[in-house]
Amino acid sequence: MAEARLDRIRSVIETDGTRSAFTVEAGDGLLVLDPDLTVQDEWRTSLPRRGTHAADPARGIALISDSDQVRLIDRRGRLLWSHEHVPWKPGRGFEAGCAWFDHGGDAYAVVPEPSFEGCHIVRLDIGSGQVKARSLIEAVPAGITPVHHRDGWVGLSEGEGQDGLRAWWVRSRPEPSPEFDLLDGGWDDEILVDVDPTGTRILNATPDGGPLQVRSFPGLDVLRIIEPPEGDEDRGWDWSACFADDFIISKLTNYDRDTEDLLAVAPDGTIHSLGITYRLDTDYDGEDLTPAGDGTWLMTSKTGIRRYCLTRR
Repeated sequence: MAEARLDRIRSVIETDGTRSAFTVEAGDGLLVLDPDLTVQDEWRTSLPRRGTHAADPARGIALISDSDQVRLIDRRGRLLWSHEHVPWKPGRGFEAGCAWFDHGGDAYAVVPEPSFEGCHIVRLDIGSGQVKARSLIEAVPAGITPVHHRDGWVGLSEGEGQDGLRAWWVRSRPEPSPEFDLLDGGWDDEILVDVDPTGTRILNATPDGGPLQVRSFPGLDVLRIIEPPEGDEDRGWDWSACFADDFIISKLTNYDRDTEDLLAVAPDGTIHSLGITYRLDTDYDGEDLTPAGDGTWLMTSKTGIRRYCLTRR
């Protein structure tokens, strides 16, 4: 459908719940790509080795989750404000957090609790950076990724937790309340990877090639378990997956052959090959799968992004 060639791509996430744009950490800063994967906006700034950041092209601002602060910058990279916190501790459990804008435009971040007894979710005033509300979560993240819902919920996927794989959801309460609602997934062995357009189903992966799970939202009941296809070879699902219309897209790793195959799981459980195989025993540097909305998804390497959709035959 579309393709972009960029330099040193490190992460790609949806900009908001509409998935009409994508925030990309690449080269010397942060980019926003439109649905055709054309660069819509850019912020040149230093970025930490780890961390997930946010951009708002309509207002020309970006929110950076840095090593010891959350900072808001304009298009020229000028600092508008910063919220300082104790530094993350790379290599010792608390490695990186994330920052995002909610559907109303307020700034949020996950930052370490000062004594490292978990992390704080903080809601920050967009004009000053002052804390409007905070809540403690039992996170020990190497990385946390926001998953935006259309109705204002934002999932926080601790897919790189040091002592567990957890998830929480945050949603701002209506004005004039400065508070936010917080929902705890309650598990420590599943990776939140996607939410469907209705906001009523979420998709989780499990570590070590285990089954994919579809859960209800906000009830979080298990609706469907999708085991890896049976066979004589050692195979397992990749940690990344997404909804695409009525299908689920994921990669299946074949550990015996050192390959990854891109597959589509139909509503009736049948599994279809999409004719794309990645060889792990070459210079392949990994292609991450990112949900893109409207039945599409992105495949991202270190130098390129491609947008795919299913073709009905």
